Amino acid sequence: MKKRLLSIIFLVFTLSCFSQTNNKRLDSLLNVSKSQKEMPLVSTLNEISWEFKNANIDSAFYYARKALQISKKSNSKKAIAFSYNSLASCFENIGELDSALVYHKKSLNIKLEIRNNEGIADSYNNMGIVYDLKGDFAKSLENYFEALKIYETEDVPFDKAPMVLSNIGIVYKKQKDYNKALNYYKKALKIYKDNNYDFGVVVTSGNIGSVLLKLKEFDSAIVYSTNAKNMYSKLGYHRYVPYMLRNIAEAKDSLKLNEESQNLYKEAIKIFKDENNLYELTNSELGLATSLITSKNYNEAIGNATNALNISANQGFKEFEVQAYKILALAYSHLGDFKKAYLYNEKYALGKDSLFEDTKTKLIFDLDKKYETEKKEKEILAQRANIAEKELDINQKNTQIIGLVILALVLSLLGYLLYKQQKLKNQQLQKENELKEALIKIETQNSLQEQRLTISRDLHDNIGAQLTFIISSIENLQYGFKITNEKLTNKLMSISAFTKETIYELRDTIWAMNKNEISLEDLQIRTTNFIEKANIASDETVFEFNVDSELNKDITFTSVQGMNMYRIIQEAINNALKYAEAKIIIVSFKKVNNHLEISISDDGKGFDVNDIQLGNGLNNMKKRAADMGANIVMESQINKGSNIVLTI
Repeated sequence: MKKRLLSIIFLVFTLSCFSQTNNKRLDSLLNVSKSQKEMPLVSTLNEISWEFKNANIDSAFYYARKALQISKKSNSKKAIAFSYNSLASCFENIGELDSALVYHKKSLNIKLEIRNNEGIADSYNNMGIVYDLKGDFAKSLENYFEALKIYETEDVPFDKAPMVLSNIGIVYKKQKDYNKALNYYKKALKIYKDNNYDFGVVVTSGNIGSVLLKLKEFDSAIVYSTNAKNMYSKLGYHRYVPYMLRNIAEAKDSLKLNEESQNLYKEAIKIFKDENNLYELTNSELGLATSLITSKNYNEAIGNATNALNISANQGFKEFEVQAYKILALAYSHLGDFKKAYLYNEKYALGKDSLFEDTKTKLIFDLDKKYETEKKEKEILAQRANIAEKELDINQKNTQIIGLVILALVLSLLGYLLYKQQKLKNQQLQKENELKEALIKIETQNSLQEQRLTISRDLHDNIGAQLTFIISSIENLQYGFKITNEKLTNKLMSISAFTKETIYELRDTIWAMNKNEISLEDLQIRTTNFIEKANIASDETVFEFNVDSELNKDITFTSVQGMNMYRIIQEAINNALKYAEAKIIIVSFKKVNNHLEISISDDGKGFDVNDIQLGNGLNNMKKRAADMGANIVMESQINKGSNIVLTI
């Protein structure tokens, strides 16, 4: 029976032969099977099932079940174990991961009983792959480390240890511990290079390229992935080329080469779809959706993300389901459909919590220390499960039809009662967890508020006092020493004015820090105070401040959003006073299409929007708007004034 090897994102290879299924080999196996009996026939049937797995899944199931049937008749435990493994591989290939786990565990129990250590390690590795596909990373790593301990201590083929090392690296990559992932990949690469194993080198190089993507070393990632793609083609492993295409696409997308990236994603998607590789098809659909959002093709992005979500939900790809929720929330928010955006964001938050909760993450990184003490307990449990399975088989053979019906009714009733009890227990646990999370959030918010108050108090008492001392000292210098040097006097006045302005800025910052959130009424009052100061400073300019009566003054913003809006208003008014020579400046708060629209217009000399080079002031306004996800439009004509419109 063929065993598994690492893949890019858990692609399963055979250890005895890594080439694609070919008709010549399959025909040879089918011809050989016609003249074989018992154990040799079982081995050949399992080989045939493996060859059919990616070409004709129904045939793969047929030959795997036929192998199991002959194995049971011959009562060969080793053959039965390998036949169970073939069935598990078939279920895994069509995405029925729970069924795959059932048969992998059956295979493992038999191998534990007959003490087939290499086979035991193979089963642990196979189960690690399935748990990873299900998004249960703790159990995935637990099984991988069990396999690694056996591979490193038993006399097994050299390529098995680097296989599981790379699989472990993939899980750490998904946990975003990229340095640890890179460490495991490098260990695997060294073993392959030491043994001149080209295929292992190319696979591991591709994995390293994918980690470099996460470390944002995009040019290096493209080089590694392109080399791996070319080596796959050269070695004849064409079915693995799309994995590299997807890596290159992700790197190019990060380098803003969106069109090239999307073409590569589409090429990879087509190949994965033709091969019915649902896991990698889902991953590529999500990558394409992310790129489409970057290029503002939001509706197309929604289509790809929805496809990925449907496959993930049906196949149990939990990690991809969570990613799809995040992408859909972002796309709908860009389209202004905030109701759907909020719905998907809530689903993303819940999914993320269940997938990466703190206790689970801690468990994952403490697994290395627990295996030796748990190993014997697991062996005992596996033996008990095997004994229980045998007793059940005996009872089923000796029980008459009426007894079976009665037993089925009793078991159904007990199962229903246990289900109801477990459901109530789960609901209670869920409520307790929700309460704990709420208490943690409240404590965190209180702690943050105390820190804000402490910082703002220090700013006011220390920095504010020091700035005031600077102003007082400058005034004492001017009047105490009777300075007659006009340049020096002007310089001191400039420093004094700058220091006073800094105090105003400091007070604005303290104002924002002292609030968890800033209401529209707070922003209106702050703006009114600033306009009054500006009106006093400029006798030649008239100010108007208009607020739409339809606006709900209870609307709130985060302190960062509120501060950014206030700074944009300040900057716009200051620009109008300094450069526009405006006689009238009008500030308006309006409700437009359920959005808040803030406009600052003047009747000054204006500027040519196409010719003018944006200064720090205009650039700052654009950056502040982008930081809070708002839209800002700057309109101006020579001698016809300017209008700056901020839409939130």
